[in-house]
Amino acid sequence: MFRIVYRSQLTISPEDRKVEIESILENSRAKNVNRDITGALLVWQDYVVQTLEGDEGVVRGLYEKIAADDRHEAVTLLEAEAVESRAFSRWSMARVSDDDQPAGMPVLTDHSAGGAPEPGHDTREADPVISAMRGYAKGTRPSNPHIGRTVA
Repeated sequence: MFRIVYRSQLTISPEDRKVEIESILENSRAKNVNRDITGALLVWQDYVVQTLEGDEGVVRGLYEKIAADDRHEAVTLLEAEAVESRAFSRWSMARVSDDDQPAGMPVLTDHSAGGAPEPGHDTREADPVISAMRGYAKGTRPSNPHIGRTVA
């Protein structure tokens, strides 16, 4: 199993952002099922942090395609590593944000379940990765030494 985490800055205008992000999520969820890709997308202010998990060749190829997308800029690869298991095995693409929570970092949501937060399910595998994603969105490195190791 292979995981990539990247950060970028959105070029989508704030008034178009909500609709465009929903479109991106809908399209990626449909395509990721066929690619056996899982992951999460965090949107915070003007930044995106995304985690992609799956076969290394497929994940790297998808990252290259995403990096060339003009809906964002300053795409920075933060992590690229082999991992023992998926952190987001339940989601073809989870959303780790909510426009209704501007004061702080939002929670993991499953839009296939109506967009409600899922605080009751077991997220032990996802929690450290989500914490790292939140730090990356704010421009800081994760404090967990097992998160953020980059392998070429």
